[in-house]
Amino acid sequence: MSEVVNHHPAESGAHAHDAHHEELGFVRKYIFSTDHKTIGIQYALTALVFLFFGFSLIMLLRWQLAYPGRPIVWLGKILGDNFMPGGVMLPEFYNMLGAMHGTIMVFLGIVPLAVGAFGNYVMPLQIGAPDMAFPKLNMMSYWVYFLGGVTMLYSFFVPGGPAQSGWTSYAPLSDIASSVQTF
Repeated sequence: MSEVVNHHPAESGAHAHDAHHEELGFVRKYIFSTDHKTIGIQYALTALVFLFFGFSLIMLLRWQLAYPGRPIVWLGKILGDNFMPGGVMLPEFYNMLGAMHGTIMVFLGIVPLAVGAFGNYVMPLQIGAPDMAFPKLNMMSYWVYFLGGVTMLYSFFVPGGPAQSGWTSYAPLSDIASSVQTF
């Protein structure tokens, strides 16, 4: 027995086209997405995490100013004797915190939040575009930003530590900084 298929002209449009595509998985839909809205949300959430990390660094600086020489034992155990022997902050580590705070807040927080999140999510909607011009390149720009930020955070755990001559690398701190400044 054969079924009669009713081909209505209105059904031959977009709905018929969608029937041939399978649903994207979680990783493809949310992690490696080429949708401008998803990428904008990724930028926003990642920038907020980096802003929180930068805020945590400034809170360590303020702790040192408020209670000079008072140990933070749990942080000393994590960072070791190179930065905080016995939990007491070394002057070099204080400079590292200031340099990394400024760098993280500006280059991993504020600019990506304003340009990456706002530019990806809102701008195509404002101009009436269906998506960004190069969606795969847009996705890659987010992942380069993310990996660069992770590399910057990882610099706290390499020998010599992160940059310590301020986020601008101006003198006099740039003259006394070690060779780790370029990591």
